[in-house]
Amino acid sequence: MSTQVSSNQSGNLMNLSAVVITSIGVLSSFLTIFMNIYFIKKITKTRNKMILFFYRIFLDVAYGAIACSYMAFCILYSYFTDRFKEQQVFIVYLGFPLQTTAAIRMTIAVAISIERVLAVFTPITFHNYRHLCPTVIVLILAISLGTLENLVLFQSCTLNLSNIPKNCGVLRCAVDACFFSYWASDRSAMFALNFIFSGLLSIKLIFFNKPQHGNGHKEHSKINHLALLDAANVFLCDFLPTSTSNYVTQFKFTSFENVGPYIFVIKLIGIAIETCLIYWILRKRTIKTSIVTPLQR
Repeated sequence: MSTQVSSNQSGNLMNLSAVVITSIGVLSSFLTIFMNIYFIKKITKTRNKMILFFYRIFLDVAYGAIACSYMAFCILYSYFTDRFKEQQVFIVYLGFPLQTTAAIRMTIAVAISIERVLAVFTPITFHNYRHLCPTVIVLILAISLGTLENLVLFQSCTLNLSNIPKNCGVLRCAVDACFFSYWASDRSAMFALNFIFSGLLSIKLIFFNKPQHGNGHKEHSKINHLALLDAANVFLCDFLPTSTSNYVTQFKFTSFENVGPYIFVIKLIGIAIETCLIYWILRKRTIKTSIVTPLQR
Protein backbone atom coordinates (compact mmCIF):
# COMPACT_ATOMS: atom_id res chain seq x y z
CA MET A 1 0.00 0.00 0.00
CA SER A 2 1.01 3.58 -0.38
CA THR A 3 2.41 5.57 2.46
CA GLN A 4 0.19 7.81 4.51
CA VAL A 5 -0.04 11.50 3.75
CA SER A 6 2.11 13.77 5.84
CA SER A 7 1.78 17.36 4.74
CA ASN A 8 0.68 20.79 5.69
CA GLN A 9 -3.00 21.64 5.43
CA SER A 10 -2.22 24.95 3.76
CA GLY A 11 0.08 23.64 1.04
CA ASN A 12 -0.06 21.02 -1.68
CA LEU A 13 -0.07 17.40 -0.60
CA MET A 14 2.81 16.72 -3.00
CA ASN A 15 6.02 18.63 -3.62
CA LEU A 16 7.54 18.82 -7.08
CA SER A 17 9.78 15.83 -6.27
CA ALA A 18 6.74 13.70 -5.44
CA VAL A 19 5.04 14.72 -8.68
CA VAL A 20 8.14 13.76 -10.69
CA ILE A 21 8.38 10.38 -8.95
CA THR A 22 4.68 9.72 -9.46
CA SER A 23 4.97 10.73 -13.11
CA ILE A 24 7.72 8.13 -13.55
CA GLY A 25 5.20 5.57 -12.30
CA VAL A 26 2.66 6.82 -14.86
CA LEU A 27 5.20 6.51 -17.68
CA SER A 28 6.14 3.01 -16.49
CA SER A 29 2.48 2.01 -16.55
CA PHE A 30 2.18 3.24 -20.16
CA LEU A 31 5.23 1.18 -21.16
CA THR A 32 3.80 -1.87 -19.40
CA ILE A 33 0.43 -1.50 -21.12
CA PHE A 34 1.80 -1.15 -24.65
CA MET A 35 4.40 -3.91 -24.29
CA ASN A 36 1.89 -6.37 -22.84
CA ILE A 37 -0.66 -5.58 -25.53
CA TYR A 38 2.05 -6.67 -27.97
CA PHE A 39 2.40 -9.95 -26.03
CA ILE A 40 -1.37 -10.48 -26.05
CA LYS A 41 -1.39 -10.26 -29.85
CA LYS A 42 1.11 -13.13 -29.86
CA ILE A 43 -0.94 -15.32 -27.52
CA THR A 44 -2.31 -17.52 -30.29
CA LYS A 45 1.23 -18.54 -31.16
CA THR A 46 2.04 -19.60 -27.60
CA ARG A 47 1.87 -23.10 -26.24
CA ASN A 48 -0.67 -23.96 -23.56
CA LYS A 49 2.10 -24.53 -21.00
CA MET A 50 2.69 -20.75 -20.92
CA ILE A 51 -0.93 -19.76 -20.41
CA LEU A 52 -0.36 -18.74 -16.77
CA PHE A 53 2.17 -16.17 -17.93
CA PHE A 54 -0.37 -14.73 -20.31
CA TYR A 55 -2.97 -14.54 -17.55
CA ARG A 56 -0.41 -12.43 -15.75
CA ILE A 57 0.14 -10.34 -18.88
CA PHE A 58 -3.57 -9.50 -19.05
CA LEU A 59 -3.41 -8.56 -15.36
CA ASP A 60 -0.40 -6.32 -16.00
CA VAL A 61 -2.37 -4.41 -18.62
CA ALA A 62 -5.26 -3.95 -16.18
CA TYR A 63 -2.91 -3.04 -13.33
CA GLY A 64 -1.05 -0.51 -15.46
CA ALA A 65 -4.27 1.16 -16.63
CA ILE A 66 -5.75 1.42 -13.12
CA ALA A 67 -2.44 2.53 -11.59
CA CYS A 68 -2.09 5.25 -14.22
CA SER A 69 -5.56 6.59 -13.38
CA TYR A 70 -4.95 6.29 -9.63
CA MET A 71 -1.66 8.17 -9.62
CA ALA A 72 -2.93 10.83 -12.02
CA PHE A 73 -5.81 11.46 -9.60
CA CYS A 74 -3.34 11.61 -6.68
CA ILE A 75 -1.49 14.41 -8.46
CA LEU A 76 -4.68 16.29 -9.32
CA TYR A 77 -6.07 15.99 -5.80
CA SER A 78 -2.79 17.12 -4.33
CA TYR A 79 -2.76 20.39 -6.29
CA PHE A 80 -6.50 21.02 -6.46
CA THR A 81 -7.65 19.66 -3.10
CA ASP A 82 -10.56 22.05 -2.63
CA ARG A 83 -11.78 21.68 -6.19
CA PHE A 84 -11.71 17.87 -6.04
CA LYS A 85 -12.96 17.44 -2.47
CA GLU A 86 -16.24 15.97 -3.74
CA GLN A 87 -14.30 13.46 -5.86
CA GLN A 88 -11.91 12.40 -3.07
CA VAL A 89 -13.71 9.03 -2.86
CA PHE A 90 -11.99 8.12 -6.13
CA ILE A 91 -8.98 7.36 -3.93
CA VAL A 92 -11.00 4.33 -2.82
CA TYR A 93 -12.81 3.69 -6.10
CA LEU A 94 -9.49 3.48 -7.95
CA GLY A 95 -7.37 2.22 -5.08
CA PHE A 96 -9.37 -0.91 -4.38
CA PRO A 97 -9.46 -2.25 -7.94
CA LEU A 98 -5.73 -1.58 -8.01
CA GLN A 99 -5.15 -3.57 -4.83
CA THR A 100 -7.46 -6.34 -6.03
CA THR A 101 -5.59 -6.64 -9.32
CA ALA A 102 -2.29 -6.75 -7.44
CA ALA A 103 -3.62 -9.55 -5.21
CA ILE A 104 -4.77 -11.57 -8.24
CA ARG A 105 -1.40 -11.04 -9.90
CA MET A 106 0.42 -12.20 -6.78
CA THR A 107 -1.66 -15.39 -6.64
CA ILE A 108 -0.88 -16.11 -10.29
CA ALA A 109 2.83 -15.56 -9.58
CA VAL A 110 2.66 -18.11 -6.74
CA ALA A 111 0.85 -20.56 -9.03
CA ILE A 112 3.58 -20.15 -11.66
CA SER A 113 6.27 -20.89 -9.05
CA ILE A 114 4.44 -24.00 -7.82
CA GLU A 115 3.88 -25.25 -11.35
CA ARG A 116 7.54 -24.82 -12.25
CA VAL A 117 8.72 -26.64 -9.11
CA LEU A 118 6.43 -29.59 -9.88
CA ALA A 119 7.59 -29.62 -13.51
CA VAL A 120 11.26 -29.63 -12.53
CA PHE A 121 11.20 -31.99 -9.54
CA THR A 122 8.59 -34.47 -10.81
CA PRO A 123 8.57 -34.08 -14.62
CA ILE A 124 6.90 -37.41 -15.46
CA THR A 125 4.14 -37.08 -12.88
CA PHE A 126 3.63 -33.45 -13.85
CA HIS A 127 3.31 -34.35 -17.52
CA ASN A 128 0.83 -37.15 -16.82
CA TYR A 129 -1.45 -35.32 -14.39
CA ARG A 130 -1.12 -31.61 -15.23
CA HIS A 131 -4.29 -31.72 -17.34
CA LEU A 132 -6.34 -32.59 -14.24
CA CYS A 133 -5.95 -28.99 -13.02
CA PRO A 134 -6.97 -26.63 -15.84
CA THR A 135 -5.38 -23.20 -15.68
CA VAL A 136 -8.81 -21.58 -15.68
CA ILE A 137 -9.31 -23.00 -12.18
CA VAL A 138 -6.15 -21.22 -11.04
CA LEU A 139 -7.48 -17.98 -12.54
CA ILE A 140 -10.86 -18.37 -10.79
CA LEU A 141 -9.09 -19.07 -7.48
CA ALA A 142 -6.88 -16.01 -7.92
CA ILE A 143 -9.86 -13.78 -8.67
CA SER A 144 -11.73 -15.18 -5.64
CA LEU A 145 -8.82 -14.50 -3.28
CA GLY A 146 -8.38 -11.00 -4.69
CA THR A 147 -12.07 -10.21 -4.28
CA LEU A 148 -11.94 -11.48 -0.70
CA GLU A 149 -10.00 -8.36 0.29
CA ASN A 150 -12.97 -6.19 -0.60
CA LEU A 151 -15.35 -8.45 1.31
CA VAL A 152 -13.19 -8.20 4.41
CA LEU A 153 -13.24 -4.42 4.24
CA PHE A 154 -16.99 -4.09 3.79
CA GLN A 155 -18.07 -6.94 6.06
CA SER A 156 -15.50 -7.07 8.88
CA CYS A 157 -13.86 -3.65 8.87
CA THR A 158 -15.13 -0.08 8.80
CA LEU A 159 -15.10 2.15 5.74
CA ASN A 160 -16.74 5.55 5.97
CA LEU A 161 -16.25 7.43 2.72
CA SER A 162 -17.61 10.64 4.22
CA ASN A 163 -14.93 10.72 6.94
CA ILE A 164 -11.79 10.47 4.81
CA PRO A 165 -9.37 13.17 6.04
CA LYS A 166 -9.09 16.13 3.69
CA ASN A 167 -5.30 15.79 3.54
CA CYS A 168 -5.53 12.09 2.61
CA GLY A 169 -4.33 11.53 -0.92
CA VAL A 170 -3.78 7.74 -1.01
CA LEU A 171 -5.66 4.57 -0.14
CA ARG A 172 -3.86 3.68 3.07
CA CYS A 173 -5.08 6.68 5.05
CA ALA A 174 -8.60 6.20 3.64
CA VAL A 175 -9.07 2.75 5.23
CA ASP A 176 -8.90 1.71 8.89
CA ALA A 177 -6.25 -0.33 10.71
CA CYS A 178 -8.45 -3.44 10.53
CA PHE A 179 -8.16 -3.72 6.78
CA PHE A 180 -4.47 -2.80 6.71
CA SER A 181 -3.71 -5.59 9.22
CA TYR A 182 -5.56 -8.13 7.08
CA TRP A 183 -3.86 -6.84 3.93
CA ALA A 184 -0.39 -7.12 5.51
CA SER A 185 -1.07 -10.69 6.74
CA ASP A 186 -2.43 -11.78 3.37
CA ARG A 187 0.52 -10.34 1.46
CA SER A 188 3.02 -11.88 3.92
CA ALA A 189 1.57 -15.35 3.33
CA MET A 190 1.70 -14.94 -0.45
CA PHE A 191 5.26 -13.57 -0.32
CA ALA A 192 6.35 -16.55 1.81
CA LEU A 193 4.86 -19.09 -0.61
CA ASN A 194 6.47 -17.36 -3.57
CA PHE A 195 9.90 -17.28 -1.90
CA ILE A 196 9.74 -20.95 -0.84
CA PHE A 197 8.86 -22.32 -4.27
CA SER A 198 11.10 -19.89 -6.15
CA GLY A 199 13.96 -20.87 -3.85
CA LEU A 200 13.38 -24.55 -4.54
CA LEU A 201 13.30 -23.88 -8.27
CA SER A 202 16.52 -21.85 -8.10
CA ILE A 203 18.35 -24.55 -6.13
CA LYS A 204 17.25 -27.23 -8.58
CA LEU A 205 18.26 -25.25 -11.65
CA ILE A 206 21.59 -24.04 -10.27
CA PHE A 207 22.93 -27.15 -8.51
CA PHE A 208 21.06 -30.18 -9.84
CA ASN A 209 20.09 -29.34 -13.39
CA LYS A 210 21.59 -31.69 -15.97
CA PRO A 211 22.40 -30.25 -19.40
CA GLN A 212 19.88 -31.42 -21.99
CA HIS A 213 19.13 -30.62 -25.58
CA GLY A 214 16.05 -30.45 -27.76
CA ASN A 215 13.21 -28.04 -28.38
CA GLY A 216 11.20 -29.37 -25.44
CA HIS A 217 13.99 -28.72 -22.98
CA LYS A 218 14.60 -25.25 -24.42
CA GLU A 219 10.91 -24.44 -24.00
CA HIS A 220 10.96 -25.58 -20.36
CA SER A 221 14.18 -23.67 -19.75
CA LYS A 222 12.64 -20.48 -21.08
CA ILE A 223 9.57 -20.89 -18.87
CA ASN A 224 11.76 -21.54 -15.80
CA HIS A 225 13.76 -18.40 -16.48
CA LEU A 226 10.57 -16.37 -16.79
CA ALA A 227 9.35 -17.78 -13.47
CA LEU A 228 12.59 -16.84 -11.72
CA LEU A 229 12.51 -13.39 -13.30
CA ASP A 230 9.00 -12.85 -11.99
CA ALA A 231 10.00 -14.05 -8.51
CA ALA A 232 12.98 -11.68 -8.46
CA ASN A 233 10.72 -8.79 -9.46
CA VAL A 234 8.26 -9.64 -6.67
CA PHE A 235 11.07 -9.68 -4.11
CA LEU A 236 12.86 -6.49 -5.20
CA CYS A 237 9.93 -4.31 -6.26
CA ASP A 238 7.05 -5.57 -4.13
CA PHE A 239 8.20 -7.34 -0.97
CA LEU A 240 11.10 -5.03 -0.03
CA PRO A 241 9.22 -1.71 -0.49
CA THR A 242 6.11 -3.04 1.26
CA SER A 243 7.92 -4.61 4.22
CA THR A 244 10.05 -1.53 4.87
CA SER A 245 7.34 1.09 4.30
CA ASN A 246 6.50 1.53 8.00
CA TYR A 247 10.16 2.23 8.81
CA VAL A 248 10.87 4.38 5.77
CA THR A 249 7.92 6.72 6.38
CA GLN A 250 9.30 7.71 9.78
CA PHE A 251 11.70 10.04 7.98
CA LYS A 252 10.50 13.38 6.63
CA PHE A 253 12.48 12.93 3.42
CA THR A 254 10.47 9.82 2.50
CA SER A 255 7.05 11.20 3.38
CA PHE A 256 4.21 11.18 0.86
CA GLU A 257 4.72 14.91 0.45
CA ASN A 258 8.25 14.33 -0.90
CA VAL A 259 8.09 10.96 -2.68
CA GLY A 260 4.40 10.39 -3.42
CA PRO A 261 2.92 6.85 -3.58
CA TYR A 262 6.41 5.44 -4.06
CA ILE A 263 5.46 1.80 -3.36
CA PHE A 264 3.17 1.77 -6.38
CA VAL A 265 5.84 3.57 -8.41
CA ILE A 266 8.55 1.03 -7.53
CA LYS A 267 6.19 -1.83 -8.36
CA LEU A 268 5.32 -0.28 -11.72
CA ILE A 269 8.98 0.32 -12.58
CA GLY A 270 9.72 -3.32 -11.70
CA ILE A 271 6.87 -4.57 -13.88
CA ALA A 272 8.02 -2.37 -16.78
CA ILE A 273 11.61 -3.65 -16.53
CA GLU A 274 10.37 -7.24 -16.26
CA THR A 275 8.17 -6.73 -19.33
CA CYS A 276 11.17 -5.50 -21.34
CA LEU A 277 13.24 -8.52 -20.24
CA ILE A 278 10.41 -10.89 -21.18
CA TYR A 279 10.27 -9.24 -24.59
CA TRP A 280 14.02 -9.79 -24.96
CA ILE A 281 13.75 -13.47 -23.95
CA LEU A 282 10.83 -14.19 -26.27
CA ARG A 283 12.37 -12.25 -29.16
CA LYS A 284 15.69 -14.05 -28.71
CA ARG A 285 13.93 -17.39 -28.96
CA THR A 286 11.95 -16.26 -32.03
CA ILE A 287 15.11 -15.18 -33.82
CA LYS A 288 16.84 -18.50 -33.03
CA THR A 289 13.80 -20.45 -34.23
CA SER A 290 13.62 -18.54 -37.51
CA ILE A 291 17.32 -19.28 -38.14
CA VAL A 292 17.35 -22.95 -37.14
CA THR A 293 14.09 -24.07 -38.76
CA PRO A 294 15.14 -23.40 -42.40
CA LEU A 295 18.41 -25.25 -41.78
CA GLN A 296 16.51 -28.26 -40.43
CA ARG A 297 14.39 -28.37 -43.56
